Amino acid sequence: MSFQLSLYITLSVLILDCLLLIFAFFVRIHEKHTGERRKTNEELLTRIAYDEAFDLDSLRAEELFPIYERIMDKIELPANRRKILMEKLLGSAPCKKYLRKLSSPFAVTRIEASYHLKYLQGKNVQLALLKALEKERRPLVVLFFAHALAIQKVRKAIPLVVRKLPGMNPWFAKRVHAVLYTYNKDFLRFAIQKQTINRVYMQKLICGFALQYPAEELRGFVILQAQSKNGSLRKLALSAILKHFHEELLKDPFLSSNQKHTIEFVIQAYAKDMAPENIDAILDYSRYASMQQKIVESLTRMGEQSPLVMQKLLDRFESTHSSHKRAIMAKVLANRVEYFLPKIKNQESERIKTLVRELVQAKQASSIVFFLNQNKDIEVEDALLGIIKEVLPKNAWMRDELRLYLDARILRKLRIKPLKKQKKTITPHTEPPQRMTLILLLVFVAMLFPFIIFFSEFPTIIQLGWNDIWKLYISRFNYLFVYYSVTVNLIYLVILAVSFFGARKQARLWEVKDYRFLFTKDLLPSVSIIAPAYNEEAGIIESVNSLLNQRYPDFELIVVNDGSKDSTLQTLIDQFELKKSDGAYQKRIPTRKVRGIYTNKSIPNLIVVDKVNGGKADSLNIGLNIAHKEYFCGIDADSLLESEALMRAVSVMLDSPVESIASGGNICPVNGCSVELGELDSVSLPRNFLARLQSLEYIRSFMAGRVGWAHIHCLLIISGAFGVFNRERTIKTGGYLTKSGRYKKDTVGEDMELVVRLSRSMRELKIPYTVDYAFNANCWTEVPEKWRQLHRQRDRWHRGLIDILLFHKTIIGNPKYGRMGMVGMSYFFLFELLGPFVEAQGLLIVILSFFAGILNPSIGLLLFTTTILLGILVSVSSVLISSFDRQIYSVHDTLRLLWMAVVENFGVRQLVSLWRVGGYFSAMKKSKGWGKQERKGFGATLPIAEKKTI
Repeated sequence: MSFQLSLYITLSVLILDCLLLIFAFFVRIHEKHTGERRKTNEELLTRIAYDEAFDLDSLRAEELFPIYERIMDKIELPANRRKILMEKLLGSAPCKKYLRKLSSPFAVTRIEASYHLKYLQGKNVQLALLKALEKERRPLVVLFFAHALAIQKVRKAIPLVVRKLPGMNPWFAKRVHAVLYTYNKDFLRFAIQKQTINRVYMQKLICGFALQYPAEELRGFVILQAQSKNGSLRKLALSAILKHFHEELLKDPFLSSNQKHTIEFVIQAYAKDMAPENIDAILDYSRYASMQQKIVESLTRMGEQSPLVMQKLLDRFESTHSSHKRAIMAKVLANRVEYFLPKIKNQESERIKTLVRELVQAKQASSIVFFLNQNKDIEVEDALLGIIKEVLPKNAWMRDELRLYLDARILRKLRIKPLKKQKKTITPHTEPPQRMTLILLLVFVAMLFPFIIFFSEFPTIIQLGWNDIWKLYISRFNYLFVYYSVTVNLIYLVILAVSFFGARKQARLWEVKDYRFLFTKDLLPSVSIIAPAYNEEAGIIESVNSLLNQRYPDFELIVVNDGSKDSTLQTLIDQFELKKSDGAYQKRIPTRKVRGIYTNKSIPNLIVVDKVNGGKADSLNIGLNIAHKEYFCGIDADSLLESEALMRAVSVMLDSPVESIASGGNICPVNGCSVELGELDSVSLPRNFLARLQSLEYIRSFMAGRVGWAHIHCLLIISGAFGVFNRERTIKTGGYLTKSGRYKKDTVGEDMELVVRLSRSMRELKIPYTVDYAFNANCWTEVPEKWRQLHRQRDRWHRGLIDILLFHKTIIGNPKYGRMGMVGMSYFFLFELLGPFVEAQGLLIVILSFFAGILNPSIGLLLFTTTILLGILVSVSSVLISSFDRQIYSVHDTLRLLWMAVVENFGVRQLVSLWRVGGYFSAMKKSKGWGKQERKGFGATLPIAEKKTI
């Protein structure tokens, strides 16, 4: 290639970089003014809604339309005010435009049109929506049309929507059901008419409605369906009966049923009846081992609501001779010891002492220990300690429990020393490395370019001397390196182009998902947030507050203390006034030992679990066992979620008509931001140079890159710091990899490995699925501010990647796994695993050829273009894409980001590539796991002059 052509290419890319830099800056300026206009519109909301003196004629319909939509989403307008606003908007130019767009060939445009029209209750609007719904075939558009008509209570839409259900998969059909149920009495009339239709989709639809809406007219229908051979239909009908007609479950045919699921509902119906005489009926089912946990839960619920039931339970506990019945009642009574123990000093003392001995024998003494720590009555304390002294010599378990959790003052009275050093546990990530495989791969990549050059230039080489061969080799190697660099950057640019359109589409769809839509009951799946915590006392309270403040319809938070050596657990107990209990759960995934479960009845959606140290993956598995929701969100306990982050991450699951097995969000550096009470008070770029570099890197990797991979259905990694997964699918595939689990294996890359394994499972089951990514869902976490820490982090990441690719090597390039194997896994293998060696070789050869004075100028320019200028182009494009939804950073910070997009290409990216080479060699050594992670805590993210008192 001539020098002139190389110079032309270099100048062209350089000009493109400069133009893109300028464009990105002006886009940010434009967004700033747009944000100011939005703020002005927000100030108008209340005035337009309630100030009757406000002159509506001063606003054009184009200006009033978006404000009216925001008003209707947030508040209930007075009828007269709403009528005035609608009269101004109906028949306006924007209204006519949106009516036309209902027939647009583009699905997103049709959805947007339905959103803009759904609060306008004109007959022409309703007729247009009905007509569009009748023609519509896309499930996602049907969902939005159905919601628009449901807002206006258009009954004619019900049969039209129902006719679309048979073509939908069960996951998406459930979302449509949620919208149909908002019709309430109108849907009830429809359901009554359709009870005789013998189609499973219709029967499930009606039973689901009966579960939400207490309708006597549907009693007979759900009783009939509760005897169906279809398991999911039967369970749905039984749930409806239990909720509204529980007395029916205490009659035949349910009472005499031998089906496991039916028995579970019968037990719950007895408990709901609250009659003390039902205790014996419930305990009779203890002959079924699988029912014992459900019995404990049901009797505990009864005892919490009725002291009479607790007294009856104590009587039965003393009189029964059945060992399994006694074990069940011990667990129930242990959950209410605060009701019994204060009576230990009165006339019932002997009964209570017997109970305490039995509870200790049954290893149900956690609540007793907790009671002792909180008790202020010395007489009660002495009586309890007297019993404990009797059982201690023959009960090592109780001694360990006391040493771990009992207050030091009380331990001294028992003459027991506190447990200063925990028992040594099995260290995770200790499996032997696959050295031979890694060595063979290393030899392959090291010899690849020499092999290509030797065979392509063999006739020439045999005629040359060693000096000429060396020059020829360097020249050809540089050409090959140019081709490699062009290939890599073209892939990045293609993914960025896809990301551009994907993010734009996602931003448009988010805009039409207002609160009335997203908070429709059961539209979004319920979520259990699982936050593993190890030595996180510095920021744990802010993080938990952040998670509890999520704007989401149905979620619970499970914080798993992974055997922290600091005060993480005690900090949580003190802050949230938690109480320890012997909480029962089904151990569907093998894990390390749980030492205690802590709850507070006034914060029912917060659960804190204390466990023996076993690593992050083991902690997540324990959270999966304890969780109750449909999906779970794995998040680092040192992270902060924006208040709408979870909703944004889950809402993208609605954008696809097939089941979503996972969804992820962005990771943003919290360094430099101010945090108060678990909320981001202000956002700014880190002052630390290294943290600022990572801000740009995260934007490029998360907001841009992963959106593109998700859009082409090849996303194989979701950050462990913030990811949402289908809980049941995850449990069925074995949960996270640990030595305790199904695969007897640990990994330091549990986030990517789980996505790969879930995707692999869905491919093997031949079930359509998606892995989604929300470019506007932000999770904030600390990033390393020292080169040593960053090096250790990247080393760990690369070791995790290598481990996953070797574990799932059969997928790489395998057409059986579709795009996942042919594109996704192949990309990671060729460019992420082997690519750093190619880049390291290229860098070394370029340096050698430069100092030897044999670097071809045209090659030098091309290398500069492909490795530096194209890298700048990718980074600047990423900053541009990140601004689609909203601007995170100020204009000044955006300028600094754009500057970093240039700076990082001169040495930093090359250094990180060399670190990844080092990570490859680290993988040949005995695995070191995650290593120590240093945290400052959120309180330390503020500059000294700006720190606030929290």
